Amino acid sequence: MFCPRCAAENEAKQAYCRQCGLALADVGLALQGTTGNSLAKIRSGSHLMNGGVATLASFMVIAVIITLIGITQGHPILATIAMLNALLGALVGLPLIVIGKTRVSQAARLLSGEESSRTIAPQREIQSLTAGAESEINRLHPPNSVTEGTTRNLSRER
Repeated sequence: MFCPRCAAENEAKQAYCRQCGLALADVGLALQGTTGNSLAKIRSGSHLMNGGVATLASFMVIAVIITLIGITQGHPILATIAMLNALLGALVGLPLIVIGKTRVSQAARLLSGEESSRTIAPQREIQSLTAGAESEINRLHPPNSVTEGTTRNLSRER
């Protein structure tokens, strides 16, 4: 996979470009074709949220109507039935809203690249690494080719 910013070649499993540090999760999504899946998740999540809100609202309206009828007719048992109706509406509607909201936020985060850009260090932090820190990075993440890191630690002669 090639980095869209600097055109460096990276392995498909890498999360960040080894040349410029760009998050490659979005590029991986585009190559895998999962953006369509994310859009489908957004649609299904919004349908779940809308269904949950409609369910909750209809059960609450019915509970209010039953309560008003109970007050006007003088039947206290209808208040209990209205409370059970409101509880049933909450038990059905709230999980639909929560699941829908979770799906929409996950898919939107994947599509916007927010999740991948949250964890990447800013470019100026990468540039301000000391020589000791660079050697630690080289030790933890060795280069893939023999010639890639040969001139990395050379100093210029004056």
